[in-house]
Amino acid sequence: MRIPLKEDDPFSKEINNAFEDIRRAHFEAVRPQLETTMVHAMLGDGSITQTKVFEPERVSSLYKKMIFSLEEWISTGVSRSNTDDLHRIYCQFAQDVGRYHLSGYFGIQFHSLQYYRVDNRVIDIQRQLAHVAEQASQTFDIMAHKGNAVIQKELEGLGYADLGFEGLFAKLFEDDKLVRYLESKASPVENEFPQFEELHSKKKELFAELYGLLIELQQISCVSIDHDKLMQGEEGVTAYLDIEIIKNQKSKERDAYINTKKVPKEATIQIVSKLKSISRALQNLANS
Repeated sequence: MRIPLKEDDPFSKEINNAFEDIRRAHFEAVRPQLETTMVHAMLGDGSITQTKVFEPERVSSLYKKMIFSLEEWISTGVSRSNTDDLHRIYCQFAQDVGRYHLSGYFGIQFHSLQYYRVDNRVIDIQRQLAHVAEQASQTFDIMAHKGNAVIQKELEGLGYADLGFEGLFAKLFEDDKLVRYLESKASPVENEFPQFEELHSKKKELFAELYGLLIELQQISCVSIDHDKLMQGEEGVTAYLDIEIIKNQKSKERDAYINTKKVPKEATIQIVSKLKSISRALQNLANS
């Protein structure tokens, strides 16, 4: 069951209160790590923009300290994931408390966007690429015209000059040998235009240099979000907890449904105590 619980019984109330303390303490601990600074960056059109960025490694460092503080909890460590420009940094915790299994997720979700360094070389490269593209287009047109002339001459020699487009298409579709023959006659035309390959190499070099001028800037909204907003791709800080009942201690089979009205008082005290250990650890980190 996802906490906060929807019931209104004493167990649910105590669990929900403990979770609210955790959620608030987590946000207060993470918020200073999301301090942003203004940086200049260049857009694809060469214009300069200012954007707010933060340092994700500060959050990773906080979560490592959190893991160290919660010795009784089993953790998977600090993890990262990304889908396109959407990134996550998170850690997960779990612990069995009697017949109950507690698990928690703490993380941030942010965007990592690509810009160029503020460097006039970016504009120079884009101008060169435009010039290369224009030259390549002109060269290709000349090559295509000459290649077509060669093929047309070969077709005339083979007696196919008067077939028309549809007839020639059908012939080429049916006769692989003819296709290979015409390709062999047209391909030497490329050797007459070494500048085309040179332009292609130049284009690759310029794109490689342009790629080297790219930078990634991380941006986040310093707001608290729930699991649903996390799944919807919103930026922010999130914490959520789940509680399950252990149906079989040997197989560790669990059931997500719990009759909260029947949870014993002693189990309630133990579970709340474990949850409070998380909020205390987070409060200590926020005050350190």
